[in-house]
This record gives sequence, structure tokens and C-alpha cells, in this order.
Amino acid sequence: MLDLLDLGNRPRRLAQPELHNSASKFLLEVYNEINEEQEPQEVLHQRHKRSMEDDILLTRADRQEIASSNSILTFSSRNRDLGNELDMHITFNTNDVPMDLMLVQAMLRIYKQPSLQEQRQNLTISVYKKIYSHNQDGGAYRILQSLNTTVNYKGWLEFNLTQTLHTWLLHRGLQKQRHELRISLGDTKLGALAAGLVPPQELHTNLEPYIVGYFNGPELLVKVQKLRFKRELHKRKATLAASGYHHMPPPDYYKPPQSCERLNFTVDFKELQMHNWVIAPKKFEAYFCGGGCNFPLGTKMNATNHAIVQTLMHLKQPHLPKPCCVPTVLGAITILRYLNEDIIDLTKYQKAVAKECGCH
Repeated sequence: MLDLLDLGNRPRRLAQPELHNSASKFLLEVYNEINEEQEPQEVLHQRHKRSMEDDILLTRADRQEIASSNSILTFSSRNRDLGNELDMHITFNTNDVPMDLMLVQAMLRIYKQPSLQEQRQNLTISVYKKIYSHNQDGGAYRILQSLNTTVNYKGWLEFNLTQTLHTWLLHRGLQKQRHELRISLGDTKLGALAAGLVPPQELHTNLEPYIVGYFNGPELLVKVQKLRFKRELHKRKATLAASGYHHMPPPDYYKPPQSCERLNFTVDFKELQMHNWVIAPKKFEAYFCGGGCNFPLGTKMNATNHAIVQTLMHLKQPHLPKPCCVPTVLGAITILRYLNEDIIDLTKYQKAVAKECGCH
């Protein structure tokens, strides 16, 4: 199961990722909103109040992308100090993003405070991408997008970075260096910091620049097929050393109940030694369905008409199988985890939790 959820491999990270910067808090807000149906109203009120104070509000466009994507990644930024440079230079790490994810949209978010040093009312903020070339020392910059704002504006500025992130991800296996963006105010002598743009800081805040990427990945059925192929290879290799293998003692025998019902099945990431990189949930109830579908089928068994007919036919012709106790209503589970020290991943797994069971 852990392999199917892409949780089986420990992420390669050099430091403990931060949960106090804007990138991680954005995904925490997304995670809480997805799971808010299970929370009491007073907790929801406190959380929404906190998010308004922290300026991590989710926009309507965010919610549309969240609903249509099954994986959301945030990329934290780091500052590249170039001395007296007026522009702001920030870098991003795109390593360790799963190869089977397909990018749908990516947005760069930069927070702006009101400027106290500029007499003009309007500002134009431009984002440049660093282009590395063998013929140019230090590389050149290519403009990606410009945005008009005012000196008194306070809030997040958004730049579409879909094509740029797509290019970075295509070369993530070849280029291990960090990717650089340059934030400039054009021909004005006003620097990015004086204009109120908030850079990455050593003491992380809620207002640092970050990239949010919305992705779609393969369904679990595709992963099952890939995993089955890998396991067949492992089985072939294991047969070569089978002579020295000792079987483990069998686990406790499972005794299903007499009637079909939903049974507890808890996935605890701490017991699986995965709690260091799975942020939330620490555990969840997946449940499973067990028990017999015997005549007469009660109302609690959520039996279909076909199951009722099949039960009657089994009484007359015992060689025909009985109906099976299976999930009739399935729910989703959302898992928030680290990919590395700069990237956090939120993935939604549809139809992963048994909500109700019945005879079918």
C-alpha cells in the first residue's frame, strides 16, 4: 500500500524542512480546508481567522485548481544576495518531483508591503528567468511577465510560471543547480526591497516568495500495474536465494463477523517509521469490509436487488456463490508530506477509504 501511495521511499533531504514559511502554510491551509468537513465549527472559525491575519487566504482561482488537481506542490524560495543589486534574486529547487506528475498550472507569489520611499503612484514589477549559456559568463535573463501595481498596494502579487516550471521539471534529472528568478522594477532607481517586496529571510515568515504548482498524476490502478511488474522481478531474484530463507510465523488468524459490516483498519505512519516526512495525517482510518452475506439480508447490509436475488438462488443452487461484502461508499484521503527541504507535496487519493459496506 505504501508503494501505491508513493510513500515507501524516504525523501532525500539535507535539513529539516520548515513549516513556518508561506509555502508550507499555504498547503497546510489547503489541507485543512479539504478536511474541514470533519472538524467542529469553532475550530474552523479559529483557523479562518488565523489565515486572514497571516495573509494565506485561498482565492477562488485556488479552489478551482484544488478541485481539479490531485497533487499540489509548493516550492520555497531562497535569497541570492548580489551585494548592492537593486533587483531581488530568488532561487528554487525542483529536484525530487515525481516523474509521473503532469503540471497543469504554476503561479509565483510575491508579497508586497506599502512603499514609503516612492512618490509615484504606479509601479511595474517584472520577473526574469536566468538563462544559462556556455557563451555567456554568468548567464543572461529573459523576461517572463510584468505586472502593474501601486506603491500603496499590500498583498500577494501573482505571476504565471507554468511554462517556466514545466521547462525546469523537464531538465530536473540533468541540472542539479537551483533555478534563479530576478524580480525588477525596470528603469526606476527604486530597489525591490524599497518598493515593499518581501524577500526570503533566514528567519522564515508567512510572506516569503514561493511557487505553487497544480499537478495531475496517474490513478492507483496504473500504479498497481507498475508495482506488480516490479514485484515479479523481485520474486525472480528472490528464488535464487530461497534455500536459506526461513518463513516468518503466521499472523493471528482473521475471523470475519457473521454479517457484513465495516471493520476498523488504522494506518499509523509512526508505526511504519514514516512520521518524519509525512506531515499530516499522522494516522487515518482506511476501514475494510468483512463478514458474510447470508439469507435473509437485513437492511443494515445495504444489499442490492441483485444481491438479494443471488442469495435466493444460492439457497436453491448452493454451487452458485453468495454475494460479497464490499465497500458501497468510498471516501478520499489527503496526505501532506515532504519531498525535500524545499518542496512539500499534498496529494488527494480518491476512493481510498471505505465509508459504508454492503452486500453486492
